[in-house]
Amino acid sequence: MEYTDRLIKGHGKYVADITLPEMLYMEVARSKVARGNIISVKGGITASDANFYLGSSGEGYGEANVAVRQPVLAEKYVSYYGQPVAAVYDSNKYVARDLVETVEIKTEYLEPVVTLDQALKLPPIHPSITSNRASEFILGNEFTNKGDVEVEDELYLERVITDPLETRGIVSFYRDGILNVWISTQSVYSIRDGLSASLGLPRAAIRVMQADTGGAFGSKSAVYPEYVIASYISMKTGKPVKWIESREEHLMASRPGRGALGKLKLSATREGKIVGLRGEIVIDIGAYGDMLGLNSPAWIARQLTGPYEIANAYLKAIALYTNKAPLGPYRGAGRPEASFFTERMIDLLADKLSIDPAEVRLKNATESTFRSPLGLVVNASKQFLENGLRETGYWNMGACKGVSFFILIPAVFGGESARISVKDGKINVWLGGNAHWQRHELFVRKIVSEVTGVPEKYIELNKGNTEELEYGVGTWGSRSAIVAGQAVYRAALKIKEMAEKEGKDIISGTYDYSAMEDMSLDPSMISFLLTVTSANLNEVGDPIVKSCTAFYDVGEPLSKVSITGQITGGLAQAISEVLYESQTYNKEGKPEAQTISEAGVPYAQQLPRFSVIISQGGKSNTLHGAKGVGEAGTVGGLPSIARAIENVTGKRVRKLPVMYSVR
Repeated sequence: MEYTDRLIKGHGKYVADITLPEMLYMEVARSKVARGNIISVKGGITASDANFYLGSSGEGYGEANVAVRQPVLAEKYVSYYGQPVAAVYDSNKYVARDLVETVEIKTEYLEPVVTLDQALKLPPIHPSITSNRASEFILGNEFTNKGDVEVEDELYLERVITDPLETRGIVSFYRDGILNVWISTQSVYSIRDGLSASLGLPRAAIRVMQADTGGAFGSKSAVYPEYVIASYISMKTGKPVKWIESREEHLMASRPGRGALGKLKLSATREGKIVGLRGEIVIDIGAYGDMLGLNSPAWIARQLTGPYEIANAYLKAIALYTNKAPLGPYRGAGRPEASFFTERMIDLLADKLSIDPAEVRLKNATESTFRSPLGLVVNASKQFLENGLRETGYWNMGACKGVSFFILIPAVFGGESARISVKDGKINVWLGGNAHWQRHELFVRKIVSEVTGVPEKYIELNKGNTEELEYGVGTWGSRSAIVAGQAVYRAALKIKEMAEKEGKDIISGTYDYSAMEDMSLDPSMISFLLTVTSANLNEVGDPIVKSCTAFYDVGEPLSKVSITGQITGGLAQAISEVLYESQTYNKEGKPEAQTISEAGVPYAQQLPRFSVIISQGGKSNTLHGAKGVGEAGTVGGLPSIARAIENVTGKRVRKLPVMYSVR
C-alpha cells in the first residue's frame, strides 16, 4: 500500500501502537512550581537513582559553551513548571498513571523569573551563573547616517507550542547489550547521539528506528529527559519501556518556539530608500540553553536585511534565561521571527512616508547580488518582487490587504546522507532525514527514476533506521529536498555507473551504495517568498483572513503536490500564530494553556482557501536544482497576515497573537 494511503486508511504504526512482551509503561512526576528548592522527593525513580544530564542532539543542539546543563531529573532545585522530577512504571499503564499521584515532591517556593524585564533585573535563576544573560552578540557596525526619516518600534512574538497531532513517544528495550529504540522523531541520529551522550553508551550500542510519525514542526528533533529515563529503566529492568506524552504534558514541558522581542529602528530617505537598521533582538530561551537557544538571537539578527539592499546595520542580540520550559525550534526556527520584525518595520516606514508598502519594498529590493553588513549574501531580488506583485494581483486589491517579501535560508549545514539498495527487482532508499508527512517519497522516487531510468513503482523510501544507514543528520530547516535530495542523486548516479560497468539492467542486479553530501550555503539556495493577504471582520467584529496567496521561489519543483501542501500548511500555521495561538505564563510561571483549545489552535472553518503560485525563476546550484520549501509558509505568512489585520482593524500590530489585543 502506498505510504500516504496506508496512513490515511489507519494502517500506520505509531509509537503508541507498538506492543512488546512484558512491556512496562512509564509516567513522569513533574514540578508544580516554576522555581523552587527541592526539600524531598518520596517515591519513584529520582535523580539519586539516575543522575544524568542531557547530551547533544538535534537541530543545532550541542554542549559547547553551555553554562548550565539540563538534568534528566531535577535534583537540588526545579527551574520550570512541568520539569521532570521522578518517574514511575508498571506493567499496567493505568496503574502507572495512578502511581504518579503517590510521588511526594516537597519544594521551597522561589520567585520565578517569567518576563524578559525580570530576567534582566533579577538575580540569576541558576546558582552557577552570574546573570540571566545566556549569550550576547554584536552584528554589523555602528553607523552615523540617519537619513531624512526614522521609525522605531518594539515588536514581540509570544511563545508557541508545536502541537503536532501525535505527541512525543518512545519505546526503549535494552537487550543483549544493545539499546533498541522505536520513536516518533525528525532524526534517528539526533536521538542516537543524544542518548549516547546522556547515558554514556557508545553509539554502536544504540539502534534507533523511526516509527510512523504524526507531525513534529520542530518538537521532535531533540532528545528529551523522558527519552533518557525510559531507556535507563529498560537498562535497569531488561524489559521494554513505553512512554507516551499526554497533551497536557506537551503543553507544559515540550520545547515551544518563538518568545522573541525586537526593538528596531529604520533610517531612510524621504523617497523610502532604507539607509540603516539598528536595534536589539532579545530571546526567551527558558530555563536551559543548548546551542540552538544560545545562538537563536544572532541567527534571527543575521537575517534582518532580508532581500533588501540595506547598506548599514548594527544589532545587539541577547538570549535570556527564564523559569520556563527550554526553547526549541518551531516551524521556521528564527526565520519567521526575522521576517516579522523586518517587514513590520517596512510597513511602518511606508505609513510614515504615505507610500504604498509594496513601493517601499521595490525601492529597496536588490538588482544584483548583495552582501549585507550582517554577512548575508542574497541574489538579485527586484525582478522576482515585480513578478510576484503582478502574479498575485496585489495592485488590483482593496485596502484591507497585506504584503510581505522575505527569504528562506535552508539549513544545509552538516550535510546529509542517503543509501540505495537494489535487490530482488526492488529499489530501497534510506535518508538521513526522516519524513513525517512531508511526502519525501515523492522527490525520492522522482530523482531515482530520472537518474536510473527505473519506473517509480519499483522505488520505495524506508523509515529512518540507524542500522540501515549509519550516519545522517535529520529533517528540519527546509533542508531535505536540497541536501538529502543531492545525496540521493549522487547515490543513484553511482548505482547507475555500477550497472553500466556490469552491462546489466539496474533492476535485475544487486547493488548497494551510501552517499554523504557535505554542502555549504550558496546564494542560489536561498528562496524568495512573496505573500499577499486580505482580511475583513466577521459578524461579531473579529478580524479574519479572507484570502492568502503565496508566490514562492522553489527552484526546480521536485513534487508540485508536496510543495503546494507544505506551503498551504505553513500559511495555515502562520494565520493561526497571528490570530490565535500562544503559550503564555502567569506571574507564578505556570503555563496558562492547559488544553489544546486554550492554546488557540483554530478550527478549519477559521482558515481561508489558499492560492499557491510556484515560481521557477532560478534553480539552486544542486544537481537537481531544488530549493527549500517546508518552512516557507510560516516565514512568508506572518507579516503579510499581520498587515492585513492591521488594515482591517485600524490598529498597529506589534504583538502576536493579535486576536484580543486589537479589540
